[in-house]
Amino acid sequence: MRYARLVLVCVFLCGWVAATVVSASEEKPADTNADEQAIRQQSMRMVEACNRAQAKEVAAAFLPEGEAVDEAGNLYQSREQIELVFGKFFETFPGAKMTLDDATIRLLGSGLAVEEGMRQVVTKDGTGKAATKYTLTYVKRDGQWLIASAREEPADEEPTPHERLGPLAWLVGDWLDEDAESVVLMSCRWSEDENFLLMEYTAKIEGRSAMKTSQRIGWDPLHQRVRSWAFDSDGGYGDAQWTAIDAGWVLKSSAVLPDGRTGSATLFIEPVDKDKFVMRGFDRILGDETNDDYEVTIVRRPPAPSK
Repeated sequence: MRYARLVLVCVFLCGWVAATVVSASEEKPADTNADEQAIRQQSMRMVEACNRAQAKEVAAAFLPEGEAVDEAGNLYQSREQIELVFGKFFETFPGAKMTLDDATIRLLGSGLAVEEGMRQVVTKDGTGKAATKYTLTYVKRDGQWLIASAREEPADEEPTPHERLGPLAWLVGDWLDEDAESVVLMSCRWSEDENFLLMEYTAKIEGRSAMKTSQRIGWDPLHQRVRSWAFDSDGGYGDAQWTAIDAGWVLKSSAVLPDGRTGSATLFIEPVDKDKFVMRGFDRILGDETNDDYEVTIVRRPPAPSK
């Protein structure tokens, strides 16, 4: 949820101002490395100025005739207007703090530079957040890097947990892995809220049920990756971290058996076509023992015949 419009207006300005300003009392070497470093150092100083609610200091980062344009197309031109809008923001949202990620800075020569990056502002109580993408054009005048033009656009919306799992949607359906002695039936469906993929496994040996496993695959926001959690009918459990690669998925899995022993393995899942995928297991350890690698081909089960 974005802030009120005033927050949006001021957030982009805070982000831009954090980009640069070099004190007139400091003389920087003319080489490009020194200029880029000066911009980055002053970026952090201006973040501190925003977080101290110093509107005049913020506005001083712009050329006297500098301009700022927010995502709605509102134009703020001159230091006076910029100082005014910052002052209103600091009064309305006291204690708001800004953070920044590494920005991309391109020095264009002849005292020109462009910075592109992301900024985020959070209200004091943590309930309001606004993230923006920005483009800054700098001019070096009398030894100072000052903002000539600042433009904002909305940050990309974070994908939903369902969208994060989109590359695994092909798993939905019923699957089969069998040989002369055993058969494993697998069924995958979306959870009711469509934020998880729910897998059910039933293993049979010589026609008799040997084990059932329930698995939930979802997006782990803490570690920013796909993760799965599994629970076996005999009391064992495990989890796995999923990493997408060009050919499929690599899973780093760990498990706890009912007797307390632990196990781990690396799994590789490679889709062959819409009705078939290959699973390979490597580095399989159970307790103090190592197990052989394996490879199985899993096929989609045909629909049950209609009655």
